[in-house]
Amino acid sequence: MTLLELLVVMVIIGILATAAVRTWDVTMEKGRYEETFRELEEISRAIVGDERMVVSGERTDFGFVGDCGMLPRNLIDLAQRPDYCDSLLWRGPYVKPTFAENPRSFLFDAWGDSYIYIPESLFIRSLGGGSDVAYGRWITKRFAQRIGDLLNNRVSGVIEDAFGNRPKKSDLPFLSLYIFYPWQGALLRDSMEFDSLRPGEFSFEPIPQGKVRLVAVYRKSVPSESIDKYLTVYPKIGKEDLTLRFGSVLF
Repeated sequence: MTLLELLVVMVIIGILATAAVRTWDVTMEKGRYEETFRELEEISRAIVGDERMVVSGERTDFGFVGDCGMLPRNLIDLAQRPDYCDSLLWRGPYVKPTFAENPRSFLFDAWGDSYIYIPESLFIRSLGGGSDVAYGRWITKRFAQRIGDLLNNRVSGVIEDAFGNRPKKSDLPFLSLYIFYPWQGALLRDSMEFDSLRPGEFSFEPIPQGKVRLVAVYRKSVPSESIDKYLTVYPKIGKEDLTLRFGSVLF
């Protein structure tokens, strides 16, 4: 080979190597983006639940919000129970770490940077290997449109006896209705006084998404009659137009 031929070969090898490195960099960046996006999806569902989890037509997973009645203050609270949520309510871990030996691995994106999470903002963000001002690289996952969709729902309906009769004004002193639901990390019990102008109608709010329990007791009969019912409260929709029906003719 002449010196000129050798130089041509070296130039070609250099061009191919440069192209290979650039292709490898692009492939690596795409892989990091996809990995981060998948993790943001998982963290989002850990917070508000997985709408795909349905049994017998009822959604069963409402995440941290559905169990504790509030947004997590920090992302680590999805893996380790925080002091502000009762141990009877917290059913985590809600997110599975990538590596079992590092339960905090989900706190970092594929570039090794911490995710940005502010509860009131309703989103989780990765800087995408960039900086605070490199907006074009950001990867943002919004897990709700409004806090009210998650926490300020309504549960309403009517109470009837076995024949569909509603209580009369004289029945109301003997009728009690309670709702049990998680709120700000504790299990609360609320009751209501029935309106004599609309006897039998009830309404509770604000109620967070998830599973709640309604208990109605009528003490005029001997023995007293009761209804004990678990309900699914959906975000934005709540649970309205319910009919709670006693098993006997009471009213």
